[in-house]
Amino acid sequence: MRIRLFPILAVFFSCSILASALEMPDTLPGHLRFGDSTVFFHIRGTLADSASVTHFYDSDKHKENSLSMRLRVDGQITDAFVFRAMGFVSNDKTSRDYVDNFYDPYDGLPYNHQGKGGRTWDTFTARSEYRTSFGKLMGGVDYLEWGPAKHNKLTLRGSNNNYRPWMDSTMRLQIPAPTPFFGFELNAGPVTYTQYSGKLYYDKHKDKYFHANRLDLHLPAQITFGIGETIVYGSTVEAAGTNPNRDADSSDRHFEWVYAIPFVPYVFAQHYLGDLDNTGLSFDISVKTLPHLEFYGEMLWDDMKKVTSMFDDSWWGNKWGASVGLTTQERPIGPFKYSWTGEFTQIEPWVYTHHKGEGYTYSNYGQSFGSELGPNSRELYTQLDLEWKQLKLTLSASNVAKDSAKGSNISDIHDPNTDGTDRNFLADSTTARYREFGAALTFVPFEWFWVRAGYSKFIGDYEGYRMEASTGVTW
Repeated sequence: MRIRLFPILAVFFSCSILASALEMPDTLPGHLRFGDSTVFFHIRGTLADSASVTHFYDSDKHKENSLSMRLRVDGQITDAFVFRAMGFVSNDKTSRDYVDNFYDPYDGLPYNHQGKGGRTWDTFTARSEYRTSFGKLMGGVDYLEWGPAKHNKLTLRGSNNNYRPWMDSTMRLQIPAPTPFFGFELNAGPVTYTQYSGKLYYDKHKDKYFHANRLDLHLPAQITFGIGETIVYGSTVEAAGTNPNRDADSSDRHFEWVYAIPFVPYVFAQHYLGDLDNTGLSFDISVKTLPHLEFYGEMLWDDMKKVTSMFDDSWWGNKWGASVGLTTQERPIGPFKYSWTGEFTQIEPWVYTHHKGEGYTYSNYGQSFGSELGPNSRELYTQLDLEWKQLKLTLSASNVAKDSAKGSNISDIHDPNTDGTDRNFLADSTTARYREFGAALTFVPFEWFWVRAGYSKFIGDYEGYRMEASTGVTW
């Protein structure tokens, strides 16, 4: 099986994409339009079918088929007020068995178990914006994203999701969830300020919240520098006495309006409230000075005290992650257009975690708000896209290291009595290392129809392959 499949399929099959990612982007206006030039809305629907076969040689082969339907509505009520909404419904079948889902957010997005090997599930987004000459007001349930990284966004990854071998499970939906939020954006010359407040979910009976602010400075020579803050807090979900940290007492938290006040730095606000919460500081830069090239970088500081502490392995709380890359997009070469991206990511142990437990962890519906790699990981990734008429070929490769020791899972809680104070990055005895190679072929003969297929080959501590294909119509 290993010898026959790879040379035949590797020519046109892909690595590192979920079945949902195999669908064509649905960004064009809908074919159905109602209203006039001031008040109108578009309707666009998509019907898609996707299938995948995953086989890691130390486990059974996993086959899955999904039939999905998506309906999108967007438009405006006035020239200033715009909106969009999307509903997604999927019916899945698998060669394994899906387990029951009890609708607790820590199990991921909910689904309905439809007997042996079947399930149905749905999700949605909705977003409204009121736009003015100096900015906009925003609100809804949507994916929030910022930062220039293409493959591993560290702070707010939005709907970005990359397939990882440890996702090969029927116990949960391995995709991020949209987030209820409200916020605003202000523009003043070269400066843009953005602020969000919203709700996260872990236990359906307990409250959990987040806040984020960001300042973008657009400099000459097409250089953009960004700095942002995040705050996460919530009610304690662990049983009283089970968390060994003295300040992790059982308590209920409610929405802190201080964090929602415009232009209040969280570094000061959290001290004002008693130094209770999970804070993060992020920096990023995008440089497009050279024609057709972009250099970018992201840095996430999770509770670090000073810059030099990131090089100090003697304290577990010196938590940071970085992602740097170089990309060029849609460059002509003869009759083709090509795009290329190379990116390196490193995330230290305990990043995204918090010693007070899940109420303060940087997660929503059991998934990281940042990179799905999680803490204590490293990846070198590259991707090449070639386009010719209605065809697009994607070649990709990655080298991944992921530790499984304590401090490598976003839900881990540091125990000051047993876990020590040092930081051990990618320990040899507990780290899984693998390489992933592949390609994808997409054919779009018409705006409303597509076919795509993919194959990925895994070598190393994860040994196996994943095949995927999808087709669909959009109207």
